[in-house]
Amino acid sequence: MNTVAVDLEDALAEVDAFALTLDAEATRYWQLHRKRFAWMARFAGERLASKSELRILDVGNSFQTVLLKKTFLYSEVDTIGFLDHRFSAGEASVHYEMDLNDAYWPERWPELRGEGYDLILFAEVIEHLYTSPEQVLNCLKSMLRSGGRILVQTPNAAALKKRLKLLSGKNPYELIRLDRGNPGHFRELTVSDLRRYAKLCGLQVEGVWMDSNLVDGKRFDRVCDRISRYLPGPLKGGISMSLQM
Repeated sequence: MNTVAVDLEDALAEVDAFALTLDAEATRYWQLHRKRFAWMARFAGERLASKSELRILDVGNSFQTVLLKKTFLYSEVDTIGFLDHRFSAGEASVHYEMDLNDAYWPERWPELRGEGYDLILFAEVIEHLYTSPEQVLNCLKSMLRSGGRILVQTPNAAALKKRLKLLSGKNPYELIRLDRGNPGHFRELTVSDLRRYAKLCGLQVEGVWMDSNLVDGKRFDRVCDRISRYLPGPLKGGISMSLQM
C-alpha cells in the first residue's frame, strides 16, 4: 500500500473543481495558495513515503485538508482549531475543537485520541495567534508520536517588500481587524524567531525552505515578491520549517 494513493496532479484537479463550487473569496484563496498546498502535499509524501499509513493533524482545516485526504487515501487526516464545515477530511476524521490561543493553559490542551501523529501541519496559522508560539508549539508537540514532525508555514516578517516599506517610513504590517474571527496577523516571524522557539520547545530544525510563490497585494507588493524569487532566502516572502521530535 502506498501512502500517495492518488497522483498529486489528479488530486489538485479535484480540488480545483471543488473550489469553484465555493464563493469567490474562497476560490481566489485556493488559486492564490495552490502552489503552497501542492508543496505541502509533496513534503508529506517525500518525508513519510516509507509508511503504509500516515496520521496527519491539520491545524485549521481548509483546502489543504481536502487535498491531503484526496492524495493520501489510506491515511488518517484529523483537524484541530475552529472547524470549517466546508473542508471535510471524511467521516472518520477526528476534530479537536480548540482556540489555539488557549494553549496558554496546559489544562486546556486536547486529550489525544489514539496514537500520536506522524505529521502536524501548522500552516499560515501561527501569525494569527496572540499566544506565544512557545506555548502553542509545546501543545502541538504533545500530540506528536516519537520521530514525528511539525511543518510550520508562515509569512516572512523580513521579506523584501517589508524591508523597503520600513525604509520609506511605512509600517508593512496591517492593523488588527475588527473581525474577532479573522483579526489578521498579530505577529509575523523570521527564520531566526522560529529557530529560537524550536530550541525552547526541544524540537530539532529538520529543514528550512524559503519561497515567494504567494504573489498578492498591491502592485508594489507583487513586484517585490517576483523580484525576491531571485534573491537570497531571507528576502523571500514565505517560510516553511520542519521541526522534529
